[in-house]
Amino acid sequence: MTGRPVGPDGKRQDVSVTKNKVIAISGGVGGAKLSMGLASEMDARNLTVIVNTGDDSWHFGLFVTPDIDTQLYTLSGRADLDRGWGRSGETWHAMDALRELGEDVWFNIGDKDIATNLLRTMRLSRGDRLTEITADFARAFGIETRLLPMSDMPVSTQLKCADGDYDFHDWFVAARAEPTVQEVVFRGAERASMTAEVETALADPELAAIVVCPSNPFLSIGPVLSVPGLRQMLKDSPAPVIGVTPVVSGQAIKGPTAAMMKGFGLPVSASAAARFHADIFDGYILDERDAGQVGEFAYIGSGLPVALADTMMVDLDAKRRLARAVLEFAETLR
Repeated sequence: MTGRPVGPDGKRQDVSVTKNKVIAISGGVGGAKLSMGLASEMDARNLTVIVNTGDDSWHFGLFVTPDIDTQLYTLSGRADLDRGWGRSGETWHAMDALRELGEDVWFNIGDKDIATNLLRTMRLSRGDRLTEITADFARAFGIETRLLPMSDMPVSTQLKCADGDYDFHDWFVAARAEPTVQEVVFRGAERASMTAEVETALADPELAAIVVCPSNPFLSIGPVLSVPGLRQMLKDSPAPVIGVTPVVSGQAIKGPTAAMMKGFGLPVSASAAARFHADIFDGYILDERDAGQVGEFAYIGSGLPVALADTMMVDLDAKRRLARAVLEFAETLR
């Protein structure tokens, strides 16, 4: 069975699973896969996902929240699994019409996705909070899991590169994440604040575990932890905080994590990824393929407990297996 902690003798230990309230901290695609696994493996009403909003930006006059929408589409079964982003069964008539009018379209939004972004933008202009809008969208899609933006206030991920500074989507989409990143800055973080919903969720006495999903530690988890007070609440929480590796066999599971680690002069390894936010972790899920790295975690902090699991979430069964591994590990750490 995967997910059991590794003892001194190298053997996995048996544990039971307690299903209770769980928080997942997540970015987009990779994190949404684990969110779906957790929602399927436990009572989805007891799961709260705190979602990165550092990628949020304006396109074609619409306020776009990529990671929130990825969570919405994934958890409701509306995600395009082949393309890896956006909605399934999407059409692109609006983008084609913009090109016909002479617009240089480098950021694509599908027709169905436009409806999501259009209504969100309309409601924001009326003064509604992003938290309220997200909850209403989740309800409309039949999602029982609670989705919470990390903040209702804008925090914008900026990339400082050798050839200049980039807004996130200018770097990730227009420049194809090719410029080498020297520094990541979260503009507006110092003025942001946790919502009452996020603070209440993190302080819930029934909280059994906090899971940091296998999302990019710099671009997806970093913005969440930049919200004043949030990182400290994770460190102070009596519930175990468990990280799930975004790196397997020296490669990122998805996205530019590996390239960024190389640019920062870091080895592309699970242990290096864990060290980046090691102060918040009480345990770490390492992929079975990297079992040889277990010993390295003894030198992270005062020793970071590790459990082995198959972290490659290739289908729903694999998502559920990893979710169960996380929940089992959390039980041992409580």
